[in-house]
Amino acid sequence: MAVEPAPEVNPHYLDHVIRVSESRPVEACEDIVSRNGIKLLAKGAQINDKVRERLLMHKLQKPLEDCLQVTQGVMPESFGPIGQALFEQHSLLKTLCAHDLYPSAPTTLATLKLSIPVQSLLTVYAEYQSDRLRHTAGVAMLALALARRLLPGEADRHRMLALAGLLHDVGELYIDPAYMRPGTPLGPPEWRHVASHPIVGERVLRNMQGAGKEIASAVLHHHERLDGFGYPRGVQGAALPLNGQILAAAEWLMALIENSMTPMTRASVATRLIPGEFSREITEAIAAAAQDDNLSNAAMADPMPLESAIPRVIGIASTLERFREARPWIDERIAIARPGLRAVLEAGLQRLLRIQTAFSSTGLDTHDPDALVASLVEQRDTELQIELMTVVGELEWRLRELERESLLRAGLLPAEESAVMRELIGKLKGDA
Repeated sequence: MAVEPAPEVNPHYLDHVIRVSESRPVEACEDIVSRNGIKLLAKGAQINDKVRERLLMHKLQKPLEDCLQVTQGVMPESFGPIGQALFEQHSLLKTLCAHDLYPSAPTTLATLKLSIPVQSLLTVYAEYQSDRLRHTAGVAMLALALARRLLPGEADRHRMLALAGLLHDVGELYIDPAYMRPGTPLGPPEWRHVASHPIVGERVLRNMQGAGKEIASAVLHHHERLDGFGYPRGVQGAALPLNGQILAAAEWLMALIENSMTPMTRASVATRLIPGEFSREITEAIAAAAQDDNLSNAAMADPMPLESAIPRVIGIASTLERFREARPWIDERIAIARPGLRAVLEAGLQRLLRIQTAFSSTGLDTHDPDALVASLVEQRDTELQIELMTVVGELEWRLRELERESLLRAGLLPAEESAVMRELIGKLKGDA
């Protein structure tokens, strides 16, 4: 059996811990010992800036996360009010989480049992990005709601997935904060660091008391998709466990609820345009949970002027036309590529074909987008206008996502193979 390597202390995580120590006590809950048996800190010692270099100089016998305790940390009871506040802010979230046979989602979160290492990790995360704690609570409640619908009677599993929801982004603590600032432009090398946070989270949680392998596995897969076009590993089909699918769907839904005026319209459009990212059971569970929601908010939303869609539709059509022109070139490269590059090219090709099909299915690939928009304006159908703008936005997002994911995957290949993918992106953008 392979021996686990001695844990190294991540400097970014340690810096977050030290920042927490400036406002509340952080102490060793057991002796902190180096791999060579040197006692670096005794139980009860304070973790602060004075011990930073000593901890960074050594590999440890046990992960630092398992050896410290934050006093006055995040208590599970606090998630009850957070959940209720989210329900008041987002009626759709409350509808999705409603269930006649179980206690309310905020009540369940408030009764979760948190081990000292899990509680301390959540506290450090909350201090790092306090607004993100609301996001994790929303994800936890949605994961709980989906688990209750898909796995009736499995209460322990429901609570496990709720806890995974609270912990799903703790891997962000281990990434250079410069990459995590909102609005920071990220090239492929920087994005590769950000995209690694599920892997880091899995490694931190898999042997942690109060977490464990099931929670860690769900966290590892929370950005994966059933069709293989997620990250960080691009797993697909049976390789994506149900717990991971549920957490991924919950994270996706919460992002829509937080960032879209019409989240169910966006969800409906996304699953219709690019089917197969989530299982039929999951999409049906979401639809069933949402059916009682008052969608008048969608009708009341003020859509962008349809005229603004014209240049955006033309932009999408131009990209897909360049794809059609580049198709022989792509097929030639796939035919001669080694396995690694072939897999990246084929994944990109399949996603482009699906985007192309989705674009055609909307009727937006008309040669006269001005006439199309004029006819829609005459109908004065607000919901139809909202859906059209949502479709345009979703297709634009999918093309940006394709570029990002393709470059990320190509960045793992040898330089000459990575250059092939960059050349293809250039062709699609009209740069080559």
